[in-house]
Amino acid sequence: MDAKTQQQYAETFHGLHKTGDPLVLFNAWDVATARAIAKTSPAIATSSGAVASALGYADGENAPLDMVEGLVSRMTAVVSVPVSIDLEAGYGDTPDAAANSATRILRAGAIGINIEDGLSGGRRQLVSPELHAAKIRAVRDAAQKLDVRLFINARTDPFLLKFGSPDECLNEAARRAKVYADAGADGIFVPGLTDLALIEKLVQLTPLPVNIMVTQGVPEIPDLARVGVRRVSLGPWPMLATMRVVGQAAAVAASKQYGAFLQLNS
Repeated sequence: MDAKTQQQYAETFHGLHKTGDPLVLFNAWDVATARAIAKTSPAIATSSGAVASALGYADGENAPLDMVEGLVSRMTAVVSVPVSIDLEAGYGDTPDAAANSATRILRAGAIGINIEDGLSGGRRQLVSPELHAAKIRAVRDAAQKLDVRLFINARTDPFLLKFGSPDECLNEAARRAKVYADAGADGIFVPGLTDLALIEKLVQLTPLPVNIMVTQGVPEIPDLARVGVRRVSLGPWPMLATMRVVGQAAAVAASKQYGAFLQLNS
């Protein structure tokens, strides 16, 4: 991808985060799914859990960065829409490591990343907001050196890691959102937050575009749009649903019948 196209994709991606009309991302996990999604979606994002599973690894920075980088290169080579990558915690516990990882992903053609504060040393735990902010600043500096307006979606995990009561989780997410915004983040991603009233309160407490992940109990997209959510991610659920269908289709081996899955035009 040439630099001008990447810069244009970055600007386009920023503009897709609209109040009242959120960007809905059906997360990809390989080149084939990226191609399929790009036919109808204005942008593509990956799910780290889905990508890791497709590559034969557990989630949590277990898929080698070389393999992720290669996947990004193949995706950006075959689709004509912006591509954002779930970079987990930046593939390292230091700002320099995160900046290096982001640089590699940018050079592969991506224009956005997720970077999370709930993984450190291979363990699921909240890191200090100051450390995560330092990573965000380092990533921003790396992107500026490449002249790309990288969309940094700062993920914070108080709800996933059960920091406390729902109100305590919300207050911690809002506190971290402010720190991350000051460090240069472009969005705040709060997986595990499903209560519409709390979502609306978070939107009111942060100037950053709020990203909600679809999971059981999440309000419908029109309701999320009404309270100001600007990005909705389906996360690993598309892959999990696809694997269920594959498992059902694979029953041809036992039934000795092709079944409905071969009726491609139905």
